[in-house]
Amino acid sequence: MMELQIQTRDMFAFLHLDPRTKLYLLIVGNVALFLAPSLLYEVVLVACIVILGVLAGAKRFTVKMAIVYAGMVVLHMIGTCHLVGTLQVVIVTFTVFIRKIFPCAMLGGILVSTTRVNEFMAAMNRIHMPKAMIIPMTVMIRYFPMVHEDYCYINDAMCMRDVGPTFTSLLTHPIRTVECIYVPMMMSALKVADELSAAAVTRGLENPKPRTCIAEIHFQITDVLCGVLFTLFLAGSIWVKLKGGAG
Repeated sequence: MMELQIQTRDMFAFLHLDPRTKLYLLIVGNVALFLAPSLLYEVVLVACIVILGVLAGAKRFTVKMAIVYAGMVVLHMIGTCHLVGTLQVVIVTFTVFIRKIFPCAMLGGILVSTTRVNEFMAAMNRIHMPKAMIIPMTVMIRYFPMVHEDYCYINDAMCMRDVGPTFTSLLTHPIRTVECIYVPMMMSALKVADELSAAAVTRGLENPKPRTCIAEIHFQITDVLCGVLFTLFLAGSIWVKLKGGAG
């Protein structure tokens, strides 16, 4: 199911990046976001991430995350300009925390939702990454989408019983909500973890022999452009930080 969804995204994707490039963008983008010298600088970087996600085929996920991020920016501006005292501190602190987390989650979601497992393993083997790191990262790429898929099934089933994973439902019917939604989610997550571990052993992921892959893994001009763009953002963040500290 997950491979079919990724193939569907590939059909509507205008930008096909190497998995190594995506991993590099994830690391550099996160560091650049946490070192962003201003809100405007951060918004421009997030806009580039949104464009990247849309062009890579993860349109729905990226747009949803961008809407939440925009709401946090608006709330931050309201808290900074129109609130005072303790309420201002609480609102501004909360929005800053969310603003730093959501773009990182957006980059991670783009990596997971647009990368096939075989391509990722082939790319990591190309850079000679240790097996102890490749196997957990490979399982992670399959784990979160499968848990999300099970969550959607549980959510649909519980909505028919007038129980939803909302804050209101948790307040009005806490025991019923936990019993009908969160307990099945925990059991499903454990089951998925066991199934993925068994699948990894069956497919011989721990085999020390070199693996082959029918997918072509190579860098293109788009990989270079995206890497240079995010590197410039990171260099700009560091330069402004050092300049401000020196001043």
